[in-house]
Order: sequence, then C-alpha cells, then structure tokens
Amino acid sequence: MYTLLFDRRHINLEYENQCLIIRSPETPPRSIPLSYIRKIICLHSVQLTTALLGQLWERGIDFINLNQRSSERSFALYPKQQQQVKRRCLQYSFQQNDALSLPIAKAICTHRILGNLRTLKLSQNHHLSIHLYKKKDDLQRCITKEQLRGVEGACQRLIFDFWRSLLPSDLNFQSRKRRPALDPVNALLSLTYTLAMQEAIRQCTAHGLDSQLGVYHSILSGRHSLACDLLEPIRPYCEQWVMTSFLEETFTAKDFTKGSPCLLIKPARERYYQAIAEQLKPWRRSLMASARWLCKHIDQHSERNPYEH
Repeated sequence: MYTLLFDRRHINLEYENQCLIIRSPETPPRSIPLSYIRKIICLHSVQLTTALLGQLWERGIDFINLNQRSSERSFALYPKQQQQVKRRCLQYSFQQNDALSLPIAKAICTHRILGNLRTLKLSQNHHLSIHLYKKKDDLQRCITKEQLRGVEGACQRLIFDFWRSLLPSDLNFQSRKRRPALDPVNALLSLTYTLAMQEAIRQCTAHGLDSQLGVYHSILSGRHSLACDLLEPIRPYCEQWVMTSFLEETFTAKDFTKGSPCLLIKPARERYYQAIAEQLKPWRRSLMASARWLCKHIDQHSERNPYEH
C-alpha cells in the first residue's frame, strides 16, 4: 500500500475504472489502481472530483491537505472504519471524570519521559537523565492534570535546552515556537509533528475513538486533543530524528527560506519526504498500540461497571 504525495501545482485528480487518474500539464495522464493506495497527501492546491472523494471514503483511503504556511487551514478526511458509538460515550465519561482520566494522563506523561530517557542514552548525558528521573517521580505525586502539565512542561524545556546546546549556531534555535516557525529547527519540528499527528488522528478514527475528546489534553475548539494524547509518547523520537538530521547535516540552514514563516525549499522537501516515510512506520505502530491500549482500558472499565453509564 502506497502513500502518494503531491508537491506540485496544477494537478488534477480524477476517478475512472477503479483507478486514480493524475493529470498535469507537463506529463501524460497516469493511472494508479486505488487498491494500491493507502493515503493521499497534497501540499499544494489540486483539483479533484467528488467521484474520487466518494471512492476514497468508501475504500478507507485517507485524503490529507497540508498547508505549510497556515497550518490551521490544513484538513483531512479519514474514513470511519469502525462505528463505536458506545466506546465514544464511555470516552466522554472518562474525559469528564478526573478519577478515571488522571491515571491515563499520568501513564501518557510517564511514557513520554521514558522516551526522552531512551533517546538520551546515546548522548550519555547523565546530569539531564537524573533530572528526568526526578521529574518522573514527581509525576506520580501529581493530583491534578494542571500539575501534570507543569511537570511535563518543565521536562520539555530541559530537553530543548539540551538539544540547543548541541545544534549549530547558524540554525538560530532558541526555544520551541510553533506559529509561525522562525528558524529551521522549529520549521522541521512543526512539519514532522503535523505528519505524525495526521497518523494519530487516523488511529483514533480507526479504533472508534473521538480524536477531539482528550484525556490528558483539555478540549479546545479545532484541536484533536485525544490525538495529541496519543502523540505524546512518540514526540521524543520525532524530536531526536529532527535534531539528528541537523547534527548529521542531512539538513542545514541553507535548506530553508528566511523570514516568517521559515519553510523547507523544494529540493530539500523531496529529501525530507523520502526520509520521513521510513520514520513514520515505527511511529505508526506505536500510535496503533497506544490507541489499542486506550480502547482496552475504556472497554475493561465498562465491563467492570456495566451499570455505571
């Protein structure tokens, strides 16, 4: 199963005879059987038919449009592979009940710190590791999600300070800044998180969960809070991959535009998408495992308390 990525303008996508038809001014029409396609990602404006959208929905093929300049204009269509209304109702009760959601939130934050510790083993930074182990113990003493977020935020500042001390100065990385990204490191982090987030949303949908109904992350209009929850444990691996890409000079400051926002130039984008495709495979497996773990936790609670809801 393939992921198709369109990074050019003036492309038309159509459906014909069980196939995706790709038309562009520079090349003859191309045909790809839909049975070979798992996901379609568009980085520029494309034209497509409603017949194609209907076929993608019916066949469970994701359609994702990414806007690098304005991430709030990005969107995706994820076919609902499971209609688990009961599970979503239970998920809502978890979100509303801190006694049910706090242990899950603690587990999510703990797995994120453990991921940071694993990625830091290669650097042998014992001083930072000691701090992170202490923060991991602090998590267990938290009695509210606000306290959890405070501990998790402190950990993340330590991690980014560590990476900043290793990165070349011409990258001008000072701290994590999302919108807009003003330096190459933040630009690559945001793009990598966005792609990983799309997979997290897909896993929520595939497992009958509401991606906007978070357990650790609070509900916020337009935010896929549960997908953010699932993403937490793999963020350290996303960060390690991005930082290593700069340290090994896979990407340098010359691969990015100057100004606001800072963006990958097209030749570098081609290299990036080839490289990230391999990285997404283990992240996808981890997200799937996290979604299954959460479903099991919710379903088991329902079995233990059949009359509670």
